[in-house]
Amino acid sequence: MRRFFRGPAPEFLALNWESWGRDWEARRNSNPAAQFSWRTVEGERVNQKLLPQLKALTQDHCSFCDNYPVSPPSIDTIEHFRPKSKYPRVSYLWTNLYFCCMACQQKADEFDEAALQPDAESYDFDRYFRWDFTKGTLKVNERATQEDQRRAQVTIQLYRLNERHPSLRIRAQRFRACSPEMSSDDFAYRHFLAS
Repeated sequence: MRRFFRGPAPEFLALNWESWGRDWEARRNSNPAAQFSWRTVEGERVNQKLLPQLKALTQDHCSFCDNYPVSPPSIDTIEHFRPKSKYPRVSYLWTNLYFCCMACQQKADEFDEAALQPDAESYDFDRYFRWDFTKGTLKVNERATQEDQRRAQVTIQLYRLNERHPSLRIRAQRFRACSPEMSSDDFAYRHFLAS
């Protein structure tokens, strides 16, 4: 999870997120089996309008695992940090929406208040995590406070960052080692270079 800075919400979202959230909550309350579908603005689905903006925030990297590019075998998705099924009122809240790969999206309806958000003002990767480049895994920073270690562990488990992603990290590291002419901007795991 690389820190990024989120700007203000797009105007169409700032104007409508509360009413759209209330509508979705009412639908869920009347029919718990109701399926979420994105609203349409100016003839375009909200998720399609938001994807380019959310991707720009992370330079097209997944907000949680930093995977790049988020393309086949994955697809571009928007993660609801607080799941839209459990927190319908914030289903369109700008600060609840993240660009995400399919592997991290498997979090589905799971949520824990301790989970870390990569755009939180107090978030810093090194405060919570360490990379183990020999295994391609993310580790909890053993020097962090107990609370920070707990939050890091919750985040790793919630997004299953060491269950689906290690092979991708190792493959990316090997590819990088074999392709020194590749631009660092094209490398998925930017922390590898920062370490």
